[in-house]
Amino acid sequence: MRAHLAVLLVLASAAPALADAHNEVSIGSYSRAMHASSANAVTSDSLGGGVLGYARELDLGLMPRLQTWATAGLAWGGADGTMFSTLTTELDTLSLTVGGRARYQVFRRLAAGARVDIGTARAALTLREGNRELSDHGWGGTTTAAASLDLLGFAGPDFKLGLRLELGYTMTSAIELAPAEANDASMIQLGMSQASLGHLDVGGKFFAFTMLSQF
Repeated sequence: MRAHLAVLLVLASAAPALADAHNEVSIGSYSRAMHASSANAVTSDSLGGGVLGYARELDLGLMPRLQTWATAGLAWGGADGTMFSTLTTELDTLSLTVGGRARYQVFRRLAAGARVDIGTARAALTLREGNRELSDHGWGGTTTAAASLDLLGFAGPDFKLGLRLELGYTMTSAIELAPAEANDASMIQLGMSQASLGHLDVGGKFFAFTMLSQF
């Protein structure tokens, strides 16, 4: 009997901690202005795409109204362009990141925050000229820092729904690309010579608009 009471007391003391845990799921879109000359040579468009994120609140208790979250994210994007007036280009990206977010509750329906993420990113480039198609892809590192503003349309005790506006900067390591035809190790001929396109850097400033739910 005493053992049963001890178990019940332990479960009762653990229940509030479990009840305080929060999860967040977000989905949205972004637009990134790529500033590197290597990206501008491929396309003059901004990199646009979607983002999907998950976060778990950490009960660190640093200060009143300040929340800390562990985050994980998936982002994808694309942009089209032209090179040398005859080549059409297609750039596709994919990134997987983990990081942390600090979120300060200004008012009941308004919160300001900041996050830092690190991870890995894939860039794929396809060049087309007439019936010829050449492509290559590679992986590199990525780091993102951003400031955010959360506007909650619904803010209940156990469920919240709202919008997040973010402004930030993404840095990516330059990825070496040498587009070639399928099953062909030769690189695309630029003029009369064979050449690699060099290293592609798709980093830059971005603006993101996401819908979030916390439960």
